[in-house]
Amino acid sequence: MDETVNGTVVVDFVAAPVTRPLRLEVLRPHRGAQAAVYPGDDDPRAGHVAATEAGTVLAVGSVLPEAPAWAPEGWRVRGMATRREHRGRGLGTRVLDLLLGHAAAGGGGIVWCNARTSALGLYRRAGFEGRGEVFEVPEIGPHLVMWRTMAATGGAPSPPAATPP
Repeated sequence: MDETVNGTVVVDFVAAPVTRPLRLEVLRPHRGAQAAVYPGDDDPRAGHVAATEAGTVLAVGSVLPEAPAWAPEGWRVRGMATRREHRGRGLGTRVLDLLLGHAAAGGGGIVWCNARTSALGLYRRAGFEGRGEVFEVPEIGPHLVMWRTMAATGGAPSPPAATPP
């Protein structure tokens, strides 16, 4: 599903490798390239989204089939990242909306993430609730498990894009 924001930014499904450079730059800048490759990235049920403008990736996120510790099934949101100079434009919200739709089309259920405390507002606006206490991820910072449920929509999840934007 193509979505245009402010007339110039396109938010759409992409192949997993498209998300990795921005994941590394924003989320794990002091680690090697392999730190931007997540288990489950290549699962055919996974969904990856990028917001692009004039060929530049501005924001990314992924949703992967992965159960939380407290449930037998679920979807995990990972790798949500927006370039610093493009924050506050609603790009993360648009990316997350498509990821949640992908999870709903894939059967719904629990959608969860380990949210950086600086991003709690994004997830709360999307209907997520906190679970447990804030915890520290070494070399990355404070996080909180956030979760919500999604009703199944009965459609098929969006396929990954065949080529980068």
